[in-house]
Amino acid sequence: MRIISIANQKGGCGKTTSAINLSACLAHTGRKVLLIDMDPQGHSAIGLNINTNELEKTVCDTLCHSNGPKVVLNDVTIEVNSNFYIAPSNISLSTLEQHLSMVQGRETKLKEAIGGLDQIYDYIIIDCPPSLGLLTFNSLIASTEVIVPIEMSLFSLHGISKLLKIIDLVREKTGHEIRVKVIATMYDKRTRISKEVLQDIKNHFKDSRFITIINTNVKLKEAASFGKSIIDYDQKARGFRDYMALTKEVIAEEKTLGLRLVKQKKSSPSARMVKKQFFCNDPNASCVKIVGSFNNWNTSEKSLMERKKDGTWSKSIILAPGTYQYRFLIDDDWVEDQNNPNQVDNSFGGKNSVIRI
Repeated sequence: MRIISIANQKGGCGKTTSAINLSACLAHTGRKVLLIDMDPQGHSAIGLNINTNELEKTVCDTLCHSNGPKVVLNDVTIEVNSNFYIAPSNISLSTLEQHLSMVQGRETKLKEAIGGLDQIYDYIIIDCPPSLGLLTFNSLIASTEVIVPIEMSLFSLHGISKLLKIIDLVREKTGHEIRVKVIATMYDKRTRISKEVLQDIKNHFKDSRFITIINTNVKLKEAASFGKSIIDYDQKARGFRDYMALTKEVIAEEKTLGLRLVKQKKSSPSARMVKKQFFCNDPNASCVKIVGSFNNWNTSEKSLMERKKDGTWSKSIILAPGTYQYRFLIDDDWVEDQNNPNQVDNSFGGKNSVIRI
């Protein structure tokens, strides 16, 4: 298993874009991939159309067990696509350093969590935060490799030295070698600064860089805004070609590293959380909520559905396998889901819609 951190303390250099699309491309080639979001902003999850505010358990719960039963990575993992899984995070992860300030071994919490996985992956990709604090330190200690995206600015290039010093410190602390390779991102051949920075990268990282260059491509931004990887958004885009080229370079190293691929098995429907999209068509409504047994029939703001331009209301909810009853609350009127024929009588003389995951 290869564990690869995508790290650079500078924001806006393409870390999350690279984490999502490298993971998706590796899965596209048949590798089993887990993407771990170690950024409290939760951008990896958001970039895959997962509402981080609705998550009951996240990566933070696997690293900090101050209250309640122990949570393992398998408990928070969501299946995104075939061979592609994510362990998402949200803003709660920003409190981890405070929770673990006096805890012995706080730098190895992620490594321990990965060691407790009962699923085997070919690749674990870790999206690091734009900082060099405890979260990045945990990610690096858990990793066998680091990919450093460098966007085409002198600030990005100059900040690499601090990250490399941290990686050297991790090497000393863990006692194992961490391979580091850089990848040029957000390259625009029309600008002189892009050409100059790319040449500096070639000069400074002759034997530790990917040949592939990730070009500036609007389709990559569009894909993220739609909550999709470039694989699912547009396979004709240049961004797709660039990340597939990077993927091929990563795969080419497998024989050298002695990686033996996991034999893929059909996942058990009872083993994974599932993202379910609900729809309600009522263009005249001013407020629609979805309420059910999955949220204890709570009508708080978290149950609000999002209105689209065509008058359709929608909401994605992450559910564990099981059977759930629910209804729509449309402008204070309870209504069953007209698009779902599975219904049961409720104690108020109406109908509840039923869904099985």
